Formats: sequence, structure tokens, C-alpha cells
Amino acid sequence: MRRSIGAIAFVALLALGSSAAQADYPDRPIRIIVPYTPGGTIDVVARMIGPRLTAAWGQPVVIDNRPGAGGNIGADAVAKAPPDGYTLFLATNAPLTINVAAYQNIRYDPLRDFVPITVAGENPIMLVAHPSLPASSVRDLIALAKAKPGDLAAGTSGLGTTAHLSLAQFNKLGGVDVRHIPYRGGVPSLTAAVAGEVPLAFSDNVPAMPLIRDGRLKALASTGLRRSGISPDVPTMVEAGLPGFDIVATSWFAAPGGTPMDIVRKLNREVLRALNDPEFRDKLRTMGLDPLGFTPEEAAAFLRRELPRWKAIVTEAGVKLE
Repeated sequence: MRRSIGAIAFVALLALGSSAAQADYPDRPIRIIVPYTPGGTIDVVARMIGPRLTAAWGQPVVIDNRPGAGGNIGADAVAKAPPDGYTLFLATNAPLTINVAAYQNIRYDPLRDFVPITVAGENPIMLVAHPSLPASSVRDLIALAKAKPGDLAAGTSGLGTTAHLSLAQFNKLGGVDVRHIPYRGGVPSLTAAVAGEVPLAFSDNVPAMPLIRDGRLKALASTGLRRSGISPDVPTMVEAGLPGFDIVATSWFAAPGGTPMDIVRKLNREVLRALNDPEFRDKLRTMGLDPLGFTPEEAAAFLRRELPRWKAIVTEAGVKLE
């Protein structure tokens, strides 16, 4: 009996110690792993959030860029990190959804190895065309593609990207066959479209907008369910006549699986405080990100829905990456 009481007391002390540690969180620097090179949209968002966490808690926030393998290298590092709230992850949805279906040797499980903190924003892809193309709408483009099957081509930022999957969805839902021309990034694909090397491109909206304003490209549609804040005059694919078209890059803030929910909720409250700040929201919109802001529970449920949806999209597109 004494041993049982002693064991219970020991467990209780451990629990109290754990609760105290969580209550003191954070008491040392926090590291946010960004699985891309410095200077990109997600990296900039991380560097905007970091100072806000520092101001709230008085602890330094270090941005650790771990690019490679479409975000998988950084994701794997977070998946293996201690679940104590001191290593966090900020990335697009690709490492958590698309890559799981597209890559053959993923070493982490997004549901087991990550706990979502929030989904911070979404960024649709823009379908743009060279001004000389005789199509001013999605319906015009579909009619043209059906009249000349296999003649049209679209540039994208590469295999397995949201731009590539947007083209695959366009072909499927539009019943057409626009050929895929992958480039080494979104800007090269836009440069090719401006030069007339390809008549179409699926691109991130931020680098596309100046070219559209200058008349060097024309916008036909964006790929999300909602019009983008940076291009409110551009219709969605659904509005343009393709029901069910929904391809956006979402921005995820997550922690290693097993991170205590008290810490996850504390992080969520601070990030949502930033997302609800008008100045912060305006900065995100200028970067092409439309702010969202989910609770951890909403983000986890969203991830569970997104995984099979993206798997179907990747499988239909025939994407297989090493």
C-alpha cells in the first residue's frame, strides 16, 4: 500500500513539475524552422511573427532556414525535434499534404509527427496569358483548347507545385489537354509567358500582378474559392465556369507531435493576435497572403480533410517525385 501511495505521489510530483514548466513557457529562445531559402514569402512571415512573440514573452525567436526537397528536409527536422514548444514549423501546406502523396520516401507522418497551431493564410495561383492569345476568359480558353487539342502549353514553377497541380485540375475540370512546361521557379515561368515562349502560365499572384498591371500579361482567373485580396477584380475559377476548382497554398504554423496543448494554445493566441492586427493583415495582403487564423482544433480537422483531397489531386496529376 505504501508503495502504491509513493508511486501516486511521484506521478503527481511529475505532473506538477510538467505543469509548472508549461506555465513558465517560454523561458529560453524559440526556433522557427522555415523549410525554404531566406527572402521568400513564408520566410518573411516568420520574420514578422518572430518579433511579436519576442515582444509578448521576452525571449529571442530565431529563424532557421532548412531548404530542400520541397520542404521535406525542414519538416523532417521538426518531426524529430523535442515536443517542448521550442522548435516550431512555418511552411506552406506542401510538406504536410502534397509531398506526402508526391514523394516516395517521406520519413514523417503529418498527423502523428505534427500538431497544428494555426493556418495563417492562403495564397491562390493565378492563370495568366500572353496578350496575343485570343482568349479573354476561362470559357474562351477552354473553347480554344478544345478546338486545338494539345497545341496550348502552360508554364509552371515545377513538378508537384501548386501551380502544376492547378494546371492538372484545369485540364481535368475543363476537359482539355494543355501541355505542362515546368520551369525552375515561378518567375522564370512568367518570364517565358511574357516572351511568348509559352502562351499561358500558372503562377503565384504577387510576381504576376505587376506584369498584369503593365499589360504584359492578362489575368484570366485565380484558383481559390475566394477572390484574392491582392487581385479582387480577377474572378475565381468557380466564377469563371469550373465548379469544384479549389487550389491554394495555405500557410501552416505547427509544432512537433506531442507538444503539450497548453503550449500550443498559448502560441495560437499570440499568432492570432498578430493576424487580427490591421497593420499585420495589410502587410500579409501585400505579399499575396489572405489572412485566415484557425484554432488548433480547426487546423487539425482541416489537415485531416486536406490529406485525402490532395492525395487525389496528386494521383490524378500523375506526380511522382524522389
